[in-house]
Amino acid sequence: MERDAERLAWTVLGVAFVVFCFMLLGIPQAARWYVVHAMTERPVQLQVLKGTTFLLPSGGRQEVNAFDGMAISAGSRIRTAADSKAFLSLFDGSNIQLWPETTLHVVNAESTRYSSNDTRLVLSQDQGHARYEVAMPTTLSRRFELFTPQADVLLREGSYKVEVANGTTTVTVSDGSATVSVGSHAVEALRGEWVKVPTGGIPSKPGPSIHDLIANGDFSQGWEGWQQGTRGVEDNVPGRISIGEEADRSFVEFERTGSDKHAEDYIHKTLNEDVTDESTLKFNFQLRVQQQSLPGGGILGSEYPLIARVHYRDSAGNEADWMRGFYIQTDKDHPTTNGASVIANQWTDESYNLFDSSVVSPRPAEILWIEIAASGHEYSSDVTRVELLAD
Repeated sequence: MERDAERLAWTVLGVAFVVFCFMLLGIPQAARWYVVHAMTERPVQLQVLKGTTFLLPSGGRQEVNAFDGMAISAGSRIRTAADSKAFLSLFDGSNIQLWPETTLHVVNAESTRYSSNDTRLVLSQDQGHARYEVAMPTTLSRRFELFTPQADVLLREGSYKVEVANGTTTVTVSDGSATVSVGSHAVEALRGEWVKVPTGGIPSKPGPSIHDLIANGDFSQGWEGWQQGTRGVEDNVPGRISIGEEADRSFVEFERTGSDKHAEDYIHKTLNEDVTDESTLKFNFQLRVQQQSLPGGGILGSEYPLIARVHYRDSAGNEADWMRGFYIQTDKDHPTTNGASVIANQWTDESYNLFDSSVVSPRPAEILWIEIAASGHEYSSDVTRVELLAD
């Protein structure tokens, strides 16, 4: 009995010594691991740029009106109204701008508490249009992840436009690179490319991000999306608008004969396109003027056989027009204000950078509508391949 008790005592003493050694070595290791890996929530600050923005706090049941300088915690949801824009500043120097009718959840915003090892930013965009400016990482590792109803998007340092609308997520890379994935299907989008993901589908192949804001600008679908009209007829002789065909193109024909009074025929397309998040905006079209009876731009310099108009709203909310007229003959008594001479009976390509301050000022923020018109007394002119290319 004494021998068994002695053996047990030595066993307990040995186990205690081993446990003591493990604690002696393990506690510093655990402390070191905690210092290196412990995460803490980091601040996200909200700025209301315009209109009304709503915030649903983490764990809250009712939205509240947001105001400048609000601190947004993980789990919160931001929603911009139809007239509003908002801006989020992230702790790592990144930022996010939200356009109207956009909803964004801040799922996670954290980094290591005691070290510069790791950053995790997880967001969820349910709808709308947002611009993500992802800064250079401030920690050794960073994961900047965005979820949408259609896809998972991994963003690296760069600039990205993400649109969630009509059951599709569109990721446009202005700078940097992004991985867009659905399950095991993943594609890499580089600068100047975009990827689209429909609901229930897989990511498309990356394609050039430049896109046309005008549908059916070549009139291959007839009058689809276009309206026709005549205004300012000073006699009972209106012009005629029709769609013509040649070997390689469909085009709109404007024709008026048998009059020495003013009239204007036009085709109109409503756009209402916000272009504040575009870096380029080019208005292109092909035209041909075959005949005009009224020289130049008429007495006031505003009557041309072919006119292109863009009606827009600037960033201050003011509406303005850009106009160019085209003619094949003039004289000294008929000014050609905002006009350009073209060769008769020859197709001419025209291109205008609407973000060039020497072409359009102030800079457009929203394109409301475009028109192509023919004005004067007698005229015959054509137009096709009307494009508004944005990127």
